[in-house]
Amino acid sequence: MFRRNLTPPGGVVAQEDGIRGRRKQSIGRVAGSLQSKLIRIVRRKGEDQARKRATSRFLTVLFRLPVELHIAILCNLSISDLLSLRRTCRALNELLSECGPALVRFWVRCRLGTLHIKLYPAPKPNEAQFQYLLAMRRRHIASVRLTRELANFVFRDGLKQPCERQRQLWTSVYETMLPLAFVVGHFLEEHRRVILERDLGRIRPRYHVGYDICTTPGITDEEMAIFRRLDHSLRLQYYYMYCFMVQVLVRKLKRPTCASSIGKFVRSWAGHPVCDEDIAFVLVLGGINHVSKLLACRTYSERRRLLHTFITRLSPHESAAWRRHWRDLGVCSPALLDDIPCASIGITQLEQIFEPMMARMMAPDSREFTEQQKMRYEEVRRSKHYFQELMGYDILSGQAADGDNSEAEDDEEMYL
Repeated sequence: MFRRNLTPPGGVVAQEDGIRGRRKQSIGRVAGSLQSKLIRIVRRKGEDQARKRATSRFLTVLFRLPVELHIAILCNLSISDLLSLRRTCRALNELLSECGPALVRFWVRCRLGTLHIKLYPAPKPNEAQFQYLLAMRRRHIASVRLTRELANFVFRDGLKQPCERQRQLWTSVYETMLPLAFVVGHFLEEHRRVILERDLGRIRPRYHVGYDICTTPGITDEEMAIFRRLDHSLRLQYYYMYCFMVQVLVRKLKRPTCASSIGKFVRSWAGHPVCDEDIAFVLVLGGINHVSKLLACRTYSERRRLLHTFITRLSPHESAAWRRHWRDLGVCSPALLDDIPCASIGITQLEQIFEPMMARMMAPDSREFTEQQKMRYEEVRRSKHYFQELMGYDILSGQAADGDNSEAEDDEEMYL
């Protein structure tokens, strides 16, 4: 009885044999798949090594060249080509870093204009880095985009059916406004730097304090220091260029009046319109780079959406990547970045940017401008025909800037 109980039934034995068979079969399948994966990995490694050997021959020959030839080759490339080389591999990135001071010296001596070097002086020869050229390239691209959008705004009717005369006028306006836009971008960039240095890094208690954006009065003294570094003969042109840019920006951010109440609701225009504080926020923290992006949007809804995105992405409470966006604005110190969630940053009021400084310089007892320039400034300020004053004449009608004013109402509609 005891031995009979120890003997397993026949069905159980058959079941165990089936399990062993399935286990053997699954183990064989796994072994085969592992073998095929191993073969593919070995083949892939062999192909990668062959590819590396093929490319390393070129890099080996390139890196064996003397440093002088490296610099001569890199100096003949554009900034976009140099950026492509940086992204290729680590070795080329290190090569560009080593040749960075020589590249900066070459570009300062042969490529950059006097206006660029005057506004952004080159660092010392041994301290020059490739980042200097990248920052200059970003500023130049922003000024080019802004100038194109402003020129397109002026000739928006002529661009539908362009002719040779329209192209010549567009080119003339573009070439006139490009250096002025670059200087306006420099002014707003320095304005932002002064504000961030004033409001970030101050010693204050961190309890019961949160991220806050508020409006503050103008910084006239600091603006005067920035403005006096500019070319004296073109200071009024810089001011008119800034005013014309603000005119176009306000016009683009103004809610269309042709839509009905239902159309406004469908397009999500039922909220509050863009206020002066929003425009000042874009000018001070965004600069001409973000202004050009707003002007490039084709519809009002796209401009409002982009404006809302720019305002919210800087908030630590509404954006997860707020540190990266503040780094783009020039706040690179980790201590200052840690201070932003508990900082109160004051944005200069829109009517306090540029205006109080110009009022002080145009005072009767000031000698910054002549009496004729002061009288002309008051006339332009009343008429708000800043674009006409920039070009010296009404480029759309061919009349002189101080000529007949019979079409003043049409001009107001055009430029306001």
